[in-house]
Amino acid sequence: MPTNEDIIRQVYATAEGKDLDPDRFASFFADDGYFLDMASGAKWVGKELAEPIQGFATIFPDMHRELLRFYSTYDGVVVVELKLQGTHKGDLPMPGGVLPATGRTFDVPCCDVFHLSNGEVRSFHCYNMKSIWLDQLGALDKLSAALEK
Repeated sequence: MPTNEDIIRQVYATAEGKDLDPDRFASFFADDGYFLDMASGAKWVGKELAEPIQGFATIFPDMHRELLRFYSTYDGVVVVELKLQGTHKGDLPMPGGVLPATGRTFDVPCCDVFHLSNGEVRSFHCYNMKSIWLDQLGALDKLSAALEK
């Protein structure tokens, strides 16, 4: 029987490059399980769970998650320290408009917290450093220029 860490490693594998499989990603979640991006407040449940994985693959086709450390508890919590890495090759929708592809690479610290029960993901909270990500993509350059005026 796979451990909770084994399950989470499989979840990550389904969101990577040649093994990208958004539907399989979603299949690891309980029927009422969800994925919450803490930086933006975006939340996906049920069939929507495949959407962020598909979207990131279009915007960041070489997106990789460098898994640094795993911490597992007796009650089904798995915490993962990682880095999000890749190249910005597609338009990134944002609340204030769209950030066109910049071709810039990123290497962003992240921490994910999963709650599992009976081998299924009940919740996935992603704590990514959005400000670092946006800075590395060049989105903050325009803000800096505007503040200098």
